[in-house]
Amino acid sequence: MYLLKLPHLSFAHLIERQASSLSASLVLPKPDSDNFCMRLSRFPNEGTETILDIHTVGARVFITVTRFLSSLRERVATFPNNNCPDSLITLDISISEISGMDPIMKEILSSQIFDITSDLNHEMKDNHFFLFFTDSRNCVSAGISNPFLKLNEQWIRLINRSYGTELNAPRRDTQKIYSAS
Repeated sequence: MYLLKLPHLSFAHLIERQASSLSASLVLPKPDSDNFCMRLSRFPNEGTETILDIHTVGARVFITVTRFLSSLRERVATFPNNNCPDSLITLDISISEISGMDPIMKEILSSQIFDITSDLNHEMKDNHFFLFFTDSRNCVSAGISNPFLKLNEQWIRLINRSYGTELNAPRRDTQKIYSAS
């Protein structure tokens, strides 16, 4: 299998890398600007694979949601050498402004965000989640598989709040969804 040829890349890392290459661009803050940027990538075993990007510009908070409407999990498993044309992946990218009082903001702005731990499994069947966060001075990057089974409270709170926050960025009319080409 392809994963054996790249032992440094687990299935979780392969799907995250594929998703990042197809998702909306990440808006990084200028160094020492007091703005922040967070990317939470959700790759459930069943359901919609989604990437939430939240960033600030001054006092304004913006969210960009990339929803994969065709399974990246299947693509990575079926086309491990990335021979599948990008046009076979359909996605929806929505952008909106959110309130600075949104419940996810408490998790993002907590000083504990830098203490979030990684605990990735290498199984294809697992639920995988990734976090990247920078406050324009420091950053953290972490990943976890099956946080609900592992009872990782910090990841569970962040993931649960992300589902509500995601609804702020309205879905597009399904007839206007573009393929990633």
